[in-house]
Formats: sequence, structure tokens, C-alpha cells
Amino acid sequence: MISPVRQNVFERAANTPALSARELALLLCGLDLRLKTAAIPDDLREYYDVWLYMVTRQIRAAGLQAQGKSRQLYPADEMFALAHLMTDEIITPGPIRVRCLQAVTTIASQNQARNWLMRLGGPPLLELGLTLRRNQRGQYRKTVEQENTDRLLFLLILLLVKNSRGSYGTPESPRLAGIWRDIRTLAECEGLPAEGLSRITIYGKLKSALAISRH
Repeated sequence: MISPVRQNVFERAANTPALSARELALLLCGLDLRLKTAAIPDDLREYYDVWLYMVTRQIRAAGLQAQGKSRQLYPADEMFALAHLMTDEIITPGPIRVRCLQAVTTIASQNQARNWLMRLGGPPLLELGLTLRRNQRGQYRKTVEQENTDRLLFLLILLLVKNSRGSYGTPESPRLAGIWRDIRTLAECEGLPAEGLSRITIYGKLKSALAISRH
């Protein structure tokens, strides 16, 4: 993680654990959350007023509970999530827009996600959150499938090496060049296309399989 002293003001703000409505409105405007109201530039004051009004109303509609002794600070994930549909691609800084989307993704993966997403942003936020959750599950399945494929390939390499009487090296140091050449030769003999059987591709897959844990 990058040190806070090397982050810009919006990257630091994205890591804050709690926010007030005023601070969130300032961030949406692309302003430092520590800025005094009187110091808000004239050309952004109208935007600030609009965002503060919208954020305040959404907090009340969602029934968010303030944290700690301060009655003005609310959990960051909930605040950034409710602000996601309010962000402006030009005015709102990139780190804040990214943080808002991350907050939606986080809430979508939790218990009672549907209820929370509806409270924080209605049907549009619910639809987005459910889409993000499906994508996460799809990526998880792809990761598991890849791990299973690597494990199977690892075992096939070991089986090949152990039954080759040394021509493919040892289980500790397989001869990938020999395996690759024979795979290409076998493909030609069987009339199979060479697509996906280049040296780089095969080496990459074999090395990925050999990198898995044996324990």
C-alpha cells in the first residue's frame, strides 16, 4: 500500500473510515474534504449545494446510523456507495469515483445486499450491485477452474516424466523443451492444428502447472 504522504488528497480521502455529508459533497466537487465552506470557489458552490442536498436526503432515506460520538460521520462504504450514482465524470476525481464503485461491490457481496442497495440508491444501484456480484462469482469460478486445470496438468507432467525413463528429465526438473517438441510432433501426426501450441504458449502453461504447491 502506498504511504499516505505519497498519496494525493483524494487518494487519502478514499481510505477514510467515515465521512460526513459535507465532506462527501466536497469530494464529489473535487475539493479537499477539509475545506471550509466559506472557501469553496464560486464556480463550484452551486454544485456543492446540490450534492450536499442530495447526499443529506439519501442519508435520511437510507436510515444510516452515525458513528461514534459525532453525529455527523457515517460508515465510508455506505457513504461512497450512495454517492456512486451522483458522481460526475468530469468534476468528481478518479480516485473518488473508483472508491464509490468499490463500495457498491463490497456491499453487494454482504448479507442483506439487496436491502442495502435499495436503501442506498434504489433500483439502479440494486441492478448495478447484482451485476457486480455476478461478475465476481464468475471470476471466482474462472480462477478455480484454472487452478484445477493446472493441478491436472501438473499430475500429467509427473506421470509423463516418471514413465519416460529419463527422456523428459526428472520430476524435480522436467525437460520442457523435449515435452514441447513431442507435443508438436504428435499434433502433426494426428492432423491437429498447431494453433495454441507455440513454444511460448506451451512453456507458459507448463511452467504455470509446475508452479503449484505439491502439498
